[in-house]
Amino acid sequence: MLTLNQLKNQYGNPDILIDSSYKDSNKYAVWGFKEVFEINTNGCFHNDQLLTGEPFLLLQDFITQSQNKTNTKDIACIGFISYDFKNIIYDHIPFKNKENNNFPLLWFCKPKLIKPYLENNKINDSKGTLKMTKDIISLSKYAKKINLIKSHLKDGNVYQINFTSKKKFQSTFNTSFDLYNSLKLKAKPKQGFFLHTNKFDILSFSPELFIKIDDGKIQTSPIKGTRPRSKNKIKDLALKKELIHSKKDKAEHLMIVDLLRNDLGKICKIGSIKVQDLYAIKSFPTVHHMVTKILGQIKDDISETEIIKAMFPGGSITGAPKESAMKIINELEEENRHIYTGSAGYICNNGDMSFNICIRTLLQFNDIYEYGIGGGIVWDSNIQDEWNEAHQKSEILSLL
Repeated sequence: MLTLNQLKNQYGNPDILIDSSYKDSNKYAVWGFKEVFEINTNGCFHNDQLLTGEPFLLLQDFITQSQNKTNTKDIACIGFISYDFKNIIYDHIPFKNKENNNFPLLWFCKPKLIKPYLENNKINDSKGTLKMTKDIISLSKYAKKINLIKSHLKDGNVYQINFTSKKKFQSTFNTSFDLYNSLKLKAKPKQGFFLHTNKFDILSFSPELFIKIDDGKIQTSPIKGTRPRSKNKIKDLALKKELIHSKKDKAEHLMIVDLLRNDLGKICKIGSIKVQDLYAIKSFPTVHHMVTKILGQIKDDISETEIIKAMFPGGSITGAPKESAMKIINELEEENRHIYTGSAGYICNNGDMSFNICIRTLLQFNDIYEYGIGGGIVWDSNIQDEWNEAHQKSEILSLL
């Protein structure tokens, strides 16, 4: 097996990377797309041709036709689901579309050339910077939004809301691939994903697994609860211990664990759902996170699209209850989230799949890079602390 650098020298910059800093994780690079299926606000498209029919039936047809049953573990299709795809899943809710820029709600391709690769410590010598052109909303405006959320919490409409905003940047890197590879070496994404098209690029350095299915066994690993890292080892350990013993963070985390257990109950066999490593602390280059593993056994004859409908969007990036939280998010957030808090990954020939939650993710669209940040708001959330945590989640970009 060749390294990514060797493959790049042979085939040029890849169009897709399925990436991870886990040593035993499978990594894949893709060059070219045989077929593309896209859903946007104008309809469903196959290779830019408008289709007629129900979106989920059309999506399932594309997945099924992409699958080759003779190579069960091989990847059949790769793509992403924007957070705003919720508008299709929950079509009974009159969500307001805040933009008309036609960014895909869902995008999948059948790869033309796909190669596994070995990681190497140095990809290229490209240099560049990211210059911020727009910060998240001001602290005073943020405070007003949080107080509105607390009104909903007080009235019992929700128990938790994941509220987000965006920073925007301009890049001096030659390509998005150069930017991705310059940052990944320091960001060390556990669930990394890169996609280049002629309309947009996605650079995801995500630490969070949304769903992974292997031979009918499903896993989801929500992240909820954060503390910054410190270069001082004693202070860093103290911050980690603070998160371990935080009653607020544990309560917030448990809400999402229960929500995801409920989502899994729609598609898993009765009695198969188990929680492992509740409140585990995982340390990443710029933050400590609280993470739990939830496992289940998929029911027989459940389709890929039924799994997507049951699970998406991830509970850790909406709030609880999910539908009520999404309604309030739609009222309070000023922009469509696009890929941010959506999911990116792949589906195999036998129905195995792996998707991340697209946090710590850059989207290059209309010549601007956007980067979403946010966090869960509960009744005892402190506005200044939440504001600081939101900014901390963009510290990954300072690793350049």
